[in-house]
Amino acid sequence: MTRRPPRHERGYAMLAVVAGIGVMAALAAGAAASTSARLDTLEAETTSARLTAAADAGIAIALANLTRPGLGARWAIDGRTYTESWGDVPIAIRIEDEAGKIMINRIDGENVGWLATALGLPQRQVDAMRDSFDDWIDQDDEPRRDGAETRDYRRRGYAARNGPPLSVEELGDIRGFTPALVERIGRIATVEVNGAAFDKRYADPLAIQVMNDGDGNAVDVIERQREIAGQRPALSIKDPADWAGRVVSVIAVARGPGGAQAQRRVVVQITGRARQPYVLRWGA
Repeated sequence: MTRRPPRHERGYAMLAVVAGIGVMAALAAGAAASTSARLDTLEAETTSARLTAAADAGIAIALANLTRPGLGARWAIDGRTYTESWGDVPIAIRIEDEAGKIMINRIDGENVGWLATALGLPQRQVDAMRDSFDDWIDQDDEPRRDGAETRDYRRRGYAARNGPPLSVEELGDIRGFTPALVERIGRIATVEVNGAAFDKRYADPLAIQVMNDGDGNAVDVIERQREIAGQRPALSIKDPADWAGRVVSVIAVARGPGGAQAQRRVVVQITGRARQPYVLRWGA
C-alpha cells in the first residue's frame, strides 16, 4: 500500500510544485523575450541590408543615366534630385559636378568669411573662421587677431598645415569650424581635381558667390538660382569633349520605414570612352 505523506508535507509539496511552475514560467518568458530581441535584431539587419542594396542600385542607375550614348538623354550634374526605386524602396539620387564646388585649396580667409556670413553664422564665428583659415594656410606662426596658429593646436596633437587643406574634412581641425558646420559645407565644397578651373555652369549659387567675389546679388548667382527654381532652362553639356575628364559625385539615399535609410556616395571621372565610360576615384 502506498503511504500518503502527512498533511504538512503535502503542503510543502504543493508549494514546491507552484514554485517550480513559477520558475518554468519565468524561464519561458525570458526565452520569449530573448527570441523577440533576436527577431527584432534580425529584422533590423534585414532592413539595413535591403536599404544598402537599394542605395547601391541607385548608384548603378545614376551611372547608367550619366553615361548614355546620347548627350541630351544624360542626367544633369547640377545637384538636382532624381527619384527612382528598387523594388518598393524609394531612392533619392543626385549628381554633383566637382568643378562646381568651392575649392577649399584655392580660397583664402576672405572667401571663408563670405561663406560663413552667407550661412548666417554670428559675426564672432565669422571672424574666427576667416582669421584661423588664413593662419592655417600661411607660412608663419603669428596668429591674426581672431585666428589660431600651431601653438593653439599643439594641445590637440597637431600643428597648423602652413598650406592649403588637403580635404574638406581637414576644415574640422581649424578653429571655428564645428563638425556640424564641416558636414554642411561638405555639400558644396571639394578639393581641386586635376587642376580643373571652377565651373559655375552647374554650381550651387552659394559656391558661385564664394568663388567669385562674395556678392550674393551677382548676375551669375541669380541666374543659377532661377535655373534651380525651374524659372529658366538649365544648361546641358552638348560637347562630348566637355565630358571627358569631368569628375562628379553621385549620391544615392534609400529610405525605409521609421526613418531608416542608407546612403552611398561615389566620385567618378567620366572618360568619354565607350568601353570604359567612367573610372571610380572614391566610394563609400
